[in-house]
Amino acid sequence: MARKSYGRLPQSGLIALLVLVITILHFKTGIEHSYLHQIYQRSYYIPIVLAGYLFEIAGGLITAAGLTILFVAHIWRDWSHHPEYAFQQYAEIPMYFVIAILVGYLSRFQRRARQSLEKAGADLADAYKKLNDAFDQLRHADRLASLGQLSAGIAHEIRNPLASIQGAVDILGQGLPAEDPRSEFAKIARTEVARLEKLTREILQFSRPAPPQKMRTDAREIIEAVCRLVADQARRQHVEIVRPAEWGGAAVMVDAEQVKQVLINILINAIQAQPDGGRIVIAEKVEAGEWVASIRDAGPGMTPEQLEKIFDPFYTTKREGTGLGLSISYQLVKNNGGWIRTTSGPGKGACFQVAFPAL
Repeated sequence: MARKSYGRLPQSGLIALLVLVITILHFKTGIEHSYLHQIYQRSYYIPIVLAGYLFEIAGGLITAAGLTILFVAHIWRDWSHHPEYAFQQYAEIPMYFVIAILVGYLSRFQRRARQSLEKAGADLADAYKKLNDAFDQLRHADRLASLGQLSAGIAHEIRNPLASIQGAVDILGQGLPAEDPRSEFAKIARTEVARLEKLTREILQFSRPAPPQKMRTDAREIIEAVCRLVADQARRQHVEIVRPAEWGGAAVMVDAEQVKQVLINILINAIQAQPDGGRIVIAEKVEAGEWVASIRDAGPGMTPEQLEKIFDPFYTTKREGTGLGLSISYQLVKNNGGWIRTTSGPGKGACFQVAFPAL
């Protein structure tokens, strides 16, 4: 408010200066130059109109009242012995107040109309953003539904033969000495079968995620538990995890285990994005009735094209990744009534935001 008042001081000063200059001209000009006095008399409309436009009705009336006092003093001093001419000048004074009210009203109407248009424009921009977000979510959900059905069928068909292959490999590898080349091949087969089994398990989880068992949970406890789980891997890769000095203490109604899985996926990705060491900053806040957690890393970041696909199934930038971790995380967050977003840029790291309604 003080800053706004300070910004209006030059405008008020200009109006006062105009009134003062016109009044001085009145007092300094002789009565023999009546045509000049008529010009000065009508020049008073300039500060009145300016005040009415800038400060609405109140500003216009205050200016009109102030210059009326000065004008009446001039009439009384210089024109009291010319009653007819003095009456014409007195008759001008009511017009000052009429113009002040008229210009002030129009200024108020124009200002309110502009504010209404600005608000409507902001509402439209917000609605457009929400519409785009909803369209992106629908498009993503459609892709997830189609891929989920296909993936579930494939994973289900693969899982049973895979278990048989794993059992056969274990039997074939039994009793083989370590120096036997077949022992090495059996070890490779067991490793690859385990990787395939993990992939089919993730596909089934992606296609048929378990319904959340929501309970009132302290959001701080979820983050602390997740940080403990990934602390060893972060330490091995010389990645520092920075947590808030003070917690907000918000409570959320979620499936704590599913939310932990989401945050673990994000943190492990952030750790793996910094193989030579780095830093992960975790922050949290309550805003607009939502608890929002952000996880920011100092990795290489992502291009806009990568960002657009980051939650798509089977999309990965890692050589050994399945591309399902973030897709599953996206589904789990949605199922728990929240949202997840990512911002990034090449060389700027990545920031994941996860939010749930706060209680």
